[in-house]
Amino acid sequence: MAYNTENFTPQSSKTPHGFLQRLLTKGQVFPFTKANDTIALSLAGEITPSYLKDIEGDNKSLYWNEERLNSEALSGWSQFYTFLLTMTKILLIIFLPLAYLILLYPLLFSHGSWSERWDDLSAAFYGQTLYGTLPCLLIWGHYKLVCKGYYFLAPFLKSKRVYSLNRQTGMVTLYKRGNKVRFTHPFIEFDCVLMSAPSPQGHLNYNLMLVHRYQPYSVGVPISNLIGTNERVVEYQRLWNMIQRYMDVSQPMPDLLVLEEARAKDPVTAAHDQQTGRDPRYWRDMSDDTYKKTLAEIAEKQKTSPATGPKINIFADS
Repeated sequence: MAYNTENFTPQSSKTPHGFLQRLLTKGQVFPFTKANDTIALSLAGEITPSYLKDIEGDNKSLYWNEERLNSEALSGWSQFYTFLLTMTKILLIIFLPLAYLILLYPLLFSHGSWSERWDDLSAAFYGQTLYGTLPCLLIWGHYKLVCKGYYFLAPFLKSKRVYSLNRQTGMVTLYKRGNKVRFTHPFIEFDCVLMSAPSPQGHLNYNLMLVHRYQPYSVGVPISNLIGTNERVVEYQRLWNMIQRYMDVSQPMPDLLVLEEARAKDPVTAAHDQQTGRDPRYWRDMSDDTYKKTLAEIAEKQKTSPATGPKINIFADS
């Protein structure tokens, strides 16, 4: 059943049981609220209007639409491939050209006959090309083919699913290895907990988790991956506000660029936009500079506005 702040079944409170779950809930618990229109600007700024224009017509689905918010992460092989590409680019641009110049030095300035120097250079040049330059060119060529859409050449680059928040069903799903479901429960059964830990540099890193209230799971749903670990606490409150706004079918979806195309496909949001006269391409028709300026104006306004809406009591026994 979809999450609806106007009509929900009151929940029973329950003390966490088990050491791992107590550890998971050791942090600042953000209460359920009737979400306002505040947005997390660190998330809003990740996608620009020009990016959406570039992918228009490509049938490329975004991670967030009127039905669900899908979070994915690179697989272990994908991370290794990204590292390999970075090293390959450095080798091709800097080290291999420098190595060829070094090989030319003995040919031009060392003693000995020209034929001897040429033979030495040919052997070194052949070895460097065969074992250095050629493998790098093959790796880079493979990358360029994948970028052109030949994805069958890199089946190991498939991303892994992390979690899914479904607006239409009100369900939260966490996945495990192999894209298999670890658990799935109604949104209202989760507590939103902000945990913090010091980094090696002495700064606080934050992790915003949805922790199931009634099951002793040792893991939670890491929704802070939408904005990272180094934001201010108020930004995590705004993120929680956005998530609640999205999951609450009694309210229109958050007004974000990434969700703009989907607004017309959600009945509650479409009705709201029609009533308010919202331009259906308000965000998408902006230039990137105008978009950044608009977000900066919103940031100024949000400094003096609450990060979340009024608190609601979802519990029957309190």
